[in-house]
Amino acid sequence: MAKLLIFHQGALGDFAAVFPAILRLRENFPQIAVLCQSSLGKLACSLNVATQCFPSESAIFASLYSDRPDIRVQHLLRAYDEIILFSYSESLKRTVSQVNKNVCLIFPRPDVSQQIHITAHIFSNLIRCGLLKADEPAPASDRDRRDKNFDSKKIWLHPGSGSKRKNWDISNFKRVGEILASNRKRIEFILGPAEYFMTDMLKKDDPDRIVHRISDLPELLSLLRTAGGFIGNDSGVSHLAAFLGLPTVAVFGPSDPQRWKPSGRSAAAVRPDNLDCRPCFETNSENCDNAECLNRIMPENVVRAFYRVLK
Repeated sequence: MAKLLIFHQGALGDFAAVFPAILRLRENFPQIAVLCQSSLGKLACSLNVATQCFPSESAIFASLYSDRPDIRVQHLLRAYDEIILFSYSESLKRTVSQVNKNVCLIFPRPDVSQQIHITAHIFSNLIRCGLLKADEPAPASDRDRRDKNFDSKKIWLHPGSGSKRKNWDISNFKRVGEILASNRKRIEFILGPAEYFMTDMLKKDDPDRIVHRISDLPELLSLLRTAGGFIGNDSGVSHLAAFLGLPTVAVFGPSDPQRWKPSGRSAAAVRPDNLDCRPCFETNSENCDNAECLNRIMPENVVRAFYRVLK
């Protein structure tokens, strides 16, 4: 039975973007292990994306960045028919290749000059490495992975992201919630540990507003699966929600939806048209002063986009 090992150092958004490719690879490699952050590996296994996971935080894997890997790591690497390294490190590839010659190095993200979606980038490189055939169709992210008895009226709103630069103003999320609530939707907010400070902003004008302070990925996964839809910024949580099959709308400002739009059975990105500038998140260290890419997005437009993906 063919076995594949995937090494990935990215955070939730980058890692979730690889899920469709891993599922396609499962057709050729029934056993796929992931070497990544412990929490992400457990997530992949719980979703039946991967069959086994190894925590990259483990001290023995630090030896991958030395001239000679730990003997236990060598035994692990030899156990796989193919190895994929999502990394920019040629030295890492050389080290792994000393133990197992069947190594494919893929840059985790397409070059910033390329207008190519992350999923297309990954698949084109898997074809380059001979792990997929060029005539194989792109994956259809059409599976609904929510709980069987999910609440169709419950809508998650997530006003955070991995960077404050990408965050649509929280007042806009409140307004989206008000509009949806007027249409008999049940609105609940979710916040990660780095976003707990937003709790007071959400509760100040409405103490009854429901806010979930998420502490880990299992809790996030469990909650996401219970709802009828999701609206958030360009974030890892948005990518996960879309993969799970929730009707998902992601608000894009300085980042590029052509490269990072979430993939799923019913997902959309909202960004203003006819801007005088190009997405700058990956090329500039700061947003421009007026940040029209975010400020010109109206809550009503986001709600309209949500009802389109909800159908």
